[in-house]
Amino acid sequence: MGASMILILGEFFFPPGTNHFLPIDWEDHWRPFQHHNAWQHATIIAFFQLSALVDLTSQAWLAQQSMKLEWEATALALVVTVLEMVALIQHRNALEFQLHTMLMLPAFLLALVLTIKVWAPDQPPFWVLRAWLMLGSGSWLLVETLMLHAPLSLQPWQADSPVELAFVTTFFCWLLGSGVVVLATVYGLCGLWHHCCSSWKRAPGAEYQLCPLGEDSAELEQFRAEAVLQDEVI
Repeated sequence: MGASMILILGEFFFPPGTNHFLPIDWEDHWRPFQHHNAWQHATIIAFFQLSALVDLTSQAWLAQQSMKLEWEATALALVVTVLEMVALIQHRNALEFQLHTMLMLPAFLLALVLTIKVWAPDQPPFWVLRAWLMLGSGSWLLVETLMLHAPLSLQPWQADSPVELAFVTTFFCWLLGSGVVVLATVYGLCGLWHHCCSSWKRAPGAEYQLCPLGEDSAELEQFRAEAVLQDEVI
């Protein structure tokens, strides 16, 4: 949560000497809403900070952890992100519009999956889908930041070039496909480890076996008598 506060302060007061905190221009007769980009980004960060606070409360302070409450808080933050993104893409160039739109898609689907999980928590396909969407949205957010602010080629992107836009769309599809490969690899390695290593570490004779004693066995009757005696002592 400390990092989110730093990000919020950075939206309003970075670079040093700037001040984008006042949302209303009181000197103008029409009282327009100003610094809307800073306030939109700060709103998104604040809702994710609220989600982190809900997670902390659920895991540390409640008598029993409430996973549904955590999912609802995260879904709310994602819905707010999509709504703010709709406003952010207004009056943007074609490249920024496409980058933000592709971020909105996994964010909306992830919010939908988390909302469904509140009513259907024990569905493994939703667990896998949630992991894939989180991986895709987080990776694309990093890619979007690099494309807009720190391109690896050190050359600015041509915002209105059809070739550049086509590459962005193709790379987004590659990123989604690589997420599937990563999840399949992790699942396969974990399954292989569980299947092989658990059998190596298992002590001989540790498996459950049927009792060799019959129903009328004297040894079985002795065990029953000892168990009854222990219950009476307790």
